[in-house]
Amino acid sequence: MRVLILLLAMCTGLSGCATIQQDNSYAEEQQIKLILAKMQLQNNQTPAAKKTLAEITTQPPVAGVTDEALFRLALLNLETGQQQIVTDKAGKDLATLLNKFKSSSWRPHATTLIGLIDTYDSTLREKAEQEKTLKNLKSVNASLAKENLDVKKENLELKQDMEKLKKLDLELEMKKKR
Repeated sequence: MRVLILLLAMCTGLSGCATIQQDNSYAEEQQIKLILAKMQLQNNQTPAAKKTLAEITTQPPVAGVTDEALFRLALLNLETGQQQIVTDKAGKDLATLLNKFKSSSWRPHATTLIGLIDTYDSTLREKAEQEKTLKNLKSVNASLAKENLDVKKENLELKQDMEKLKKLDLELEMKKKR
């Protein structure tokens, strides 16, 4: 019985070591991928770096690696354009970083960047509203300009009619005097 317990304890202990070793190798593998992504960024291989970072973020998280990958991926997503979709994707990556990695050194940066993204998005919405208002105002202005032109034309016609009436009135006066 003692031998069986000892054998069971050794197997459990060895399997624990194997699990720890496996976890360490997984963390090292993720760290290597992060280093690869950084090198790709240094070599201006942005699409490849983005793919590597996305791969890191979709696998089980490793503290110190996945959080940095999320932050870097959010930054890369912001570089692709100014559409709302892009800032939403970056915001989701940063929110994931904030939710999953409470003690990450990237949290303050992510918080700041989320604030900037929110401000940027609201500025874009305001700009779109202002452009819409400007378009409406231009339309109203064009309509008013047309109406103004019509009124000027009508005024001119009325002036001409008044001149004709004056002329006719004078002619009538002249005829009466004769």
